[in-house]
Amino acid sequence: MNPRFFTRAAILSTILLGAILLAPTRASAAPPQDNPTTYIVQAGDTLFGIASRYQTTVAALKKLNNLTSDTILVGQKLLVPSGNAPIPASAYIVQPGDTLYAIALRHGTTLRALADLNGLANANLISEGEPLAVPINAAVAKPDFIIDPPAARQGGTILIQLARANLASASLNINAQTIPLTRAAGFFYALAGISRCAKIGNAALAISTTDADGQDASEKISLAVAVTAFPVDYLTLPPAASAILNDSALIKRESDQVAAIVGKFSPARLWSGAFRQPLTGTVTELFGTRRSYNGGAVGACGHEGMDFGAKLGAPAYADARGRVVLAQKTQVRGNLVLIDHGLGVFSGFYHLSEIDTQVGKMVEPGELIGKVGSTGLSTGPHLHWSMWVNGEYVDPLEWTRRIMP
Repeated sequence: MNPRFFTRAAILSTILLGAILLAPTRASAAPPQDNPTTYIVQAGDTLFGIASRYQTTVAALKKLNNLTSDTILVGQKLLVPSGNAPIPASAYIVQPGDTLYAIALRHGTTLRALADLNGLANANLISEGEPLAVPINAAVAKPDFIIDPPAARQGGTILIQLARANLASASLNINAQTIPLTRAAGFFYALAGISRCAKIGNAALAISTTDADGQDASEKISLAVAVTAFPVDYLTLPPAASAILNDSALIKRESDQVAAIVGKFSPARLWSGAFRQPLTGTVTELFGTRRSYNGGAVGACGHEGMDFGAKLGAPAYADARGRVVLAQKTQVRGNLVLIDHGLGVFSGFYHLSEIDTQVGKMVEPGELIGKVGSTGLSTGPHLHWSMWVNGEYVDPLEWTRRIMP
């Protein structure tokens, strides 16, 4: 088989503004936003830490710099998106008896934010006299209200925690959309997905509470939403593919079916720890990649998931523990499996040649759910992997690098 068959130019998958995006006959990547700026790698830096600092993704940095691994060297020059300024930070010198958690509490931020900003592989290994960067934009909106990370990004997931004594109930809204809160030991928390095409600026976050005495309270907080430097592809599609994409009735019908499922909320968290990739293969398309078809305008919303090029029949595995809620053939996404992980978190696997699970089954991470195929709107064997949080498509790779909640 011709190895070029597995290149991105040969693979057809994804949805743009509710429509599946077809792999083009020609594809070229353009750098995200204007001309990138240069960053010099410092001691202790990691790609993930740099990406967090510049409010972008590891995948975008690797693509921008033509990196094939996560390894970087001190003194190495990296291109970073010019539209993303580094998160403002101040310096702190570690004192005797300090822990990273204590420093985080003292400065109104989170342990994870400090570790990411300073590129710490082990949060327990800090030394007296060591300089640390501390975010100025703290994740703590108020002493009992935490937003992590403090600045949301397009396609990202945020964790919101509310810890107040004697609360009987609480509700949360972001831009008038209700986000269910889950009660834990001594606090409430919620996960919220930020649309990959969310408006940049401040989103309105409203919280309402009722205490044990029946007293109601409400407040509003601004949530900053930062741009994500998604790559751009300029694609040329054959007439037949263009005609399919223009079948708005078909696209809408299937998209509505999927949206009705992933918009549901199950109160039990079924997964544990970080998610895993569904297979080992070449990433042929990144989450959020924006596209121009046949010389037209670049779409406001980009790719709804990640594409992996793989051989026909290669096994595809569950990314985390959850319950299968859909396992059937569809016209656009082909053989499709959807898994409900609880708390409004879902994952989806498209274009399978074979489905090896059934609705209602509880699957564990690494359990076989199907085999790679080219069903639906696809021109070559590959797996499309999507994730949703409260009905919004989010970057699935973030879930492999971050434990939530």
